[in-house]
Amino acid sequence: MKVGRRKGRLRLRLEPVEVQLLHSLFAQLEAVLDGPDGDGAEAIRGRLVPDGYRDDPKAADEFRRLTADTLRAERDERLDPCRAELAESGEVDITDPEAARRWIQVLNDLRLAFGTRLGVTEDDRPYVDPDDPDAELRAIYHWLSAVQDSVVSELLG
Repeated sequence: MKVGRRKGRLRLRLEPVEVQLLHSLFAQLEAVLDGPDGDGAEAIRGRLVPDGYRDDPKAADEFRRLTADTLRAERDERLDPCRAELAESGEVDITDPEAARRWIQVLNDLRLAFGTRLGVTEDDRPYVDPDDPDAELRAIYHWLSAVQDSVVSELLG
């Protein structure tokens, strides 16, 4: 993965294996969002549709009921163009602020899903223990973080 400018355009360049990984992650995210509870799906959906009221469970449930469908539709509206851009090539033009915002949000959704599944906290370091049963998931989480950080850094720089 590399983020950089070429001919006045900001590009996110991905290797073929990274393109395949992102396609798989997009499908997995959709499956978690649309699928049944179990295997941590409800925690991930809860993280992606946060409580509007932490101290009032009834109001939080109502807030979630009122916002969940809209947030889901917005995620679909972001995922579909990202998927289409990846299908074209491993180079995504993120010069347009809307495209850049969309990619940052999709990467963040994926990071939140992985972080929730892994129980990531602010104290976690980017080290991946190869003997950890979740080593592959942690490596993907850190890769997603690096991609998102590279995009944001290039936009701000």
